[in-house]
Amino acid sequence: MTKKYLLVILIISLSFFNCFSASTTDDELITTYKHKVEKNIFPISDFTFEELVKLSKTAEPDENLKLKLANHLLMTHVINKNYTETLDRPYIRVAHWNIERGFNITEIEDALLKTNDFETSHLKNLGDRHWKHFKEELRTFADSDILCLSEVDIGLPRTEYKNIPAELADLLGWNYAYTTEFVEVGPLFLNQKVDEKKYKGLHGNVIISRFPIISARVIRLPDFYDWYRNEVKLKDPPLEKFRKIGAKFIFRQHIERFEVRHGGRHAIIADIKLPNDKVFTIVTSHLEDRTYPDLRFKQFKYLLDTIKDIKNPVVLAGDFNTSTTDTRSTSVKKEIAKRIRDPHFILRQVATFVIPGVPVASGLGAIAFSKLLQYKDPFFLNIPIIFPNHERKFYLHLKKFTFSDGHGFDLSGDNKHSSNGKRGLLANSNQRHWKGFKSTYKLEEPRIIAYFKLDWFFIKPHGDQFKPFNGRTLKTFNRSYPGGISDHNPITVDLKF
Repeated sequence: MTKKYLLVILIISLSFFNCFSASTTDDELITTYKHKVEKNIFPISDFTFEELVKLSKTAEPDENLKLKLANHLLMTHVINKNYTETLDRPYIRVAHWNIERGFNITEIEDALLKTNDFETSHLKNLGDRHWKHFKEELRTFADSDILCLSEVDIGLPRTEYKNIPAELADLLGWNYAYTTEFVEVGPLFLNQKVDEKKYKGLHGNVIISRFPIISARVIRLPDFYDWYRNEVKLKDPPLEKFRKIGAKFIFRQHIERFEVRHGGRHAIIADIKLPNDKVFTIVTSHLEDRTYPDLRFKQFKYLLDTIKDIKNPVVLAGDFNTSTTDTRSTSVKKEIAKRIRDPHFILRQVATFVIPGVPVASGLGAIAFSKLLQYKDPFFLNIPIIFPNHERKFYLHLKKFTFSDGHGFDLSGDNKHSSNGKRGLLANSNQRHWKGFKSTYKLEEPRIIAYFKLDWFFIKPHGDQFKPFNGRTLKTFNRSYPGGISDHNPITVDLKF
């Protein structure tokens, strides 16, 4: 095989599929953190603007600032204002949504608080055949009791310096628990003009609850991507430029640059008390997208190992980025290294000289076919070499995982308890589609291969208590706003008690 032929294969696979992954032998560094909980603290940064500027200039701040940063990233802010909420139905509804920084937070607020007006104003954006689904999905979201939100901003110019967790919770009159995932210093690194008094640079996850939050804590996950060093050194190597041009003109997707940050992925855990005095635990997380699926799985496994002693019913919700791929900036050198470390790629190349037609069948056609399945069902069967699926480990681990009290996750799916009569794995808690699951994220073009199931609910019930049903993906509701309220579709699940 010539070097030219190998390079062509690499470029084609990168620009049109961007879907290879590789196992790794990298050592993982897992730090055990002391969890710190502070209640009724307004979740704004105590960093001065000068300190934020210092953070924008270095990956290794001085010891005092480094300690201050570490303490902030371990802080969980719990604000309880509503202790008197009642419940007039035998179930609760939980929604999870990656809200894309909160660019369209006003749309989310209107959907929750001005539902009828939202319906009237947004029907015109949809064809007649979508009206019924839109109305059902809007009401489903508006009737949520708990919101688990990823990618929420506090004090950033891109979202008008809003404190999104506080703003939304205050408008609803609900309680919330917030933790910072990243301290964003990109605008300062780029010397952009910002409002020094309003700039806080916080970005994280929040649980907003109709019911009291009696305790909360944060789990920092293993770091497999350095968001400061790796983002600062990006210089648009040739393949990265090609990928961005392809994304813009083929997929109509903008790849954001210079997300210069301090911090890393985490999970927030909150114990919530219902009006009947039952307590259950919500866990919400956002796993790393800029790493191999194998390393992302290590984050997931670490999270489960950390929560295994929880005795309450558990709702695990989040954007787990089960995309089968790695979205890091790339180069020819990096792509060759990834292929060399991928046994499936090596064996496919060996097969080139043994089985006629394999380069076409497995190098392109098989990849396309397998991705059609994996994008909507990342738990699809892993067939080494031909149809490798590195996200399959998620399902296998979920299937065998048991909490210390002997309970496991409910993976059931039947036509009585699913939202659309579909049967199959996880259909009761996550809406299934004609093939796989209903997607929660998409690229604009080409439609056939660009749908992903990234966002999930995994439920640990106690017998018949907190059993999941009516899991839904609210795609039509999200798309009722031009371009989408967020780049992710929200999901909901009902829990019986």
